[in-house]
Amino acid sequence: MYERFAHEYAVHAEDSAYNALYDRPAVLGLAGDVAGASVFDAACGPGLYAAELLDRGARVAGCDVSPTFVEMALARTDGHADLRVHDLSQPLTWVPDGSCDLVVLALALHYIDDRVALLSEFRRILDPGGAVVLSTEHPTMSWMRLGGSYFTQEPVEESLSPDRDWPIRAWRRSLTSICAEFRAAGFVIEELLEPRPVPEMADRYPEDHAKLEALPAFIAFRLIPAPPRP
Repeated sequence: MYERFAHEYAVHAEDSAYNALYDRPAVLGLAGDVAGASVFDAACGPGLYAAELLDRGARVAGCDVSPTFVEMALARTDGHADLRVHDLSQPLTWVPDGSCDLVVLALALHYIDDRVALLSEFRRILDPGGAVVLSTEHPTMSWMRLGGSYFTQEPVEESLSPDRDWPIRAWRRSLTSICAEFRAAGFVIEELLEPRPVPEMADRYPEDHAKLEALPAFIAFRLIPAPPRP
């Protein structure tokens, strides 16, 4: 979906209120200390998270369905990350079982039709002591914007930004549905985070800061493999 407006989005995401000062701090905070860790950046986009993970000492691999994004991400990481074009609706066939300490999926889960299959694939490539850190649109935000029943589960076609022609297709679903998918894929929630905007946003983007202090736009999770049942 992003291929059509990849360059515009990359410029936007690098320094925008919702990306640079809201989602990235939340996701990287949940990732924790990644020095020496093997991290898979799923839906890597233009490489903003991959570059930061490398700077923090991680070994980074990943993918994105957009060839333009992958090209940009490789340039941003100076070729130090193993990034390739891949559709996350398909298995990660080149990634060995149990080879990753951390999987990062920032603001992309809601684009996937079979989310349990994708999460199960993350479970396969993850080391038993590893974790998945992901962010997605907060279900309350989508309900406030779209109306109807909060419990509606359906794909919605709209623009990523109300001010731009950036068409996307994403799923709206309740928090109950989100958590049920985690459980079905073999994960439990270690930490749930409804991010707060970083203080810098109040000076640079005061209107966005005020909105996000009143209602979360995104929700982030740190997932770990569920322990075996007795």
